[in-house]
Amino acid sequence: MAISKIQAESMNLADTYSFTGTVTGAGDEAKILSFGSYNSGYGSGARLATTSTSWANLEINGTNQAVFGQITKNSDDSLNYNKTSNSSHLIISINFPSYNNNGGSGHGIRCRFESTQGSGAYDVLDVTTDGPANGWGMHGYGGATSAMNNFTWNTYDNSSYRNTIKTSTGNMKFYFDVRVWSSSDTIYFNDYDNSYPKYCTIQVYEVAA
Repeated sequence: MAISKIQAESMNLADTYSFTGTVTGAGDEAKILSFGSYNSGYGSGARLATTSTSWANLEINGTNQAVFGQITKNSDDSLNYNKTSNSSHLIISINFPSYNNNGGSGHGIRCRFESTQGSGAYDVLDVTTDGPANGWGMHGYGGATSAMNNFTWNTYDNSSYRNTIKTSTGNMKFYFDVRVWSSSDTIYFNDYDNSYPKYCTIQVYEVAA
């Protein structure tokens, strides 16, 4: 079939156009299928101050929390993402403040994910058991320090759960663990106190695989 070229200035973009057939050439690589975001809100429900060297849930159930798009709440401190495709992965990002009152060592975070829906078993999504920074690799060793912590997970990365997650649809449940490396430090995860309210945000993209 002959190709007809249309000059851009001859098209009125305010008009309505009806296309038939298939548009090709753009590709499906890294195509974003859906999105969701969550704001933890502030206050006691979004606050964890601890010296514990054991993993504990990051508190994200604050005042004025906001849920948008494909994310819903699963429980006070865990979330659902409504995955729409059986050939996609999730990109999960978190941004949260913290304060180390001593700075003798640091802290860490990891993502726990129900890779098999309805199992009630949450696997460590990270490629290492103790997360990307282990239990100490986020700020420390420099005295009392405040910081904004950022990390992004891709459900493709861990080969143990890659195909199970890729082919699943529906509510994908997840939450975050945090821990302190040394009990000599008190780490304030997310909100600090009523005088200095803080909050975290979480963003999730579903991307075609």
